[in-house]
Amino acid sequence: MANEINAVDSTTAIERPTAPWVIEPVRAELFQRVSEFFRYRRITWFFAVRAVKDMYEGTVLGKIWLFRPIIPMLITSLIFGVMLGVPSDGLPYPLFFIAGGSIWMMFERSMMWVTRSLDGGKSLVKKLYFPRLVLPVSAAAPAFLYFVVFLIMILLSCVYYFARYGDWYLVLGPQLLLLPVLGLLTLLLAVSFGLFTAVWQTRAKDVRYAVRYAMRFWQFLTPVIYPLSQVPEEYRLLISLNPMTGYVETFRWALFGVGILDLRALGMSVGLTVVIFYGGLWYFTKEETASVDRM
Repeated sequence: MANEINAVDSTTAIERPTAPWVIEPVRAELFQRVSEFFRYRRITWFFAVRAVKDMYEGTVLGKIWLFRPIIPMLITSLIFGVMLGVPSDGLPYPLFFIAGGSIWMMFERSMMWVTRSLDGGKSLVKKLYFPRLVLPVSAAAPAFLYFVVFLIMILLSCVYYFARYGDWYLVLGPQLLLLPVLGLLTLLLAVSFGLFTAVWQTRAKDVRYAVRYAMRFWQFLTPVIYPLSQVPEEYRLLISLNPMTGYVETFRWALFGVGILDLRALGMSVGLTVVIFYGGLWYFTKEETASVDRM
């Protein structure tokens, strides 16, 4: 009898219909991607160090290449400050230009490297999985290193002017605490734009050239070479729509106490940065999978 019951049970188990297994891709939501990026945050440091080392490894001059932006900035200072006599709000023009140019250079270089981040890391992206957001964020690390180099250069320049002329232009006060905040906001803005261009770069290889071309015009729309005080009042609201305007002017004011502390321009810069960052994060999350498939 027991054998008959077992036979019936086994037959019933065999004949019982099973639900078919269906494997479907799951599109992660925005906050899931951010949470995933936070869990893998240690990998970001690895890629950031790798990005910095790629700048000078295998070269003859080595780490000296980290100081290569200094010469173009000195030449620009000579042309616009000495030859053309561009106003500089009472500062020696080299100090004026290096202060604005340092934060602009960080933004420009970050944009270029973040744009190429996905395309440049495709060999790893195709072999193993990690949050793709790690690549554009870590790609901005070399630009931040440039920013530190320029801060050292500004400090040495102030020491030179004090030893030579007795003028100490650097303002030592609580406003110096704004410098790291402005640096981080500038990096955030560059990464925010780069989240768009990094995706486009995987579809069209000439996007990085278009970005480089656009940055040349963008610099002239930002008070880097000239002070905001030289812009007519009726055009200042228009130029404040450029999110880099508030950061450059506030950075120069925090260092030397010159220029215009335009809270309206700074507020617009911060607001635009937040909006562009959220939009870039949403777009990158939406398109990253299709972009990797196209590589």
